[in-house]
Amino acid sequence: MAPKNFLGRKVRDVMTREVITVKEDRTKQQAARLLSEHRISGLPVVNDASMLVGVVTEYDVIAKEGRRVRDIMTRGVISVTEDTDLEEVSRILVHERIKRLPVLDQGRIIGIISRADLVKEVATRWVCPVCGEGMHSQLPPSHCSRCGTTDIATLEEQIAPGF
Repeated sequence: MAPKNFLGRKVRDVMTREVITVKEDRTKQQAARLLSEHRISGLPVVNDASMLVGVVTEYDVIAKEGRRVRDIMTRGVISVTEDTDLEEVSRILVHERIKRLPVLDQGRIIGIISRADLVKEVATRWVCPVCGEGMHSQLPPSHCSRCGTTDIATLEEQIAPGF
């Protein structure tokens, strides 16, 4: 059984909401320009009705033949909803060896969650060793929100087994 690294958090807690997409009728060069300008490695592909139809990645741009995004994109994309547990997202990303998952609501993209989002979640997670309360903060919290412990030395970063 995998360690519980995400304290019951959901996709909605960490997903990127402002998603850069590309339409399926755009050229390979236009997709490459978006990837380069935004320094991202993949783009959800949408049709004229704004429904997700695929994903185009850096790999697709450099390795596949075709003039249009629809010719080089990956179809049959795995997606999640904003209610999906981060543990499940982690399992999918690792098992499927992919870097990102579109977040959908009735077929429309409302966000995206990536490996980087999960890494950031782990980096900003703290646990009180006194009561076990989970907290999120860039810096070590000054006190525990549950038990009130103020001895900063007693607040320890949660480290998953194997790290």
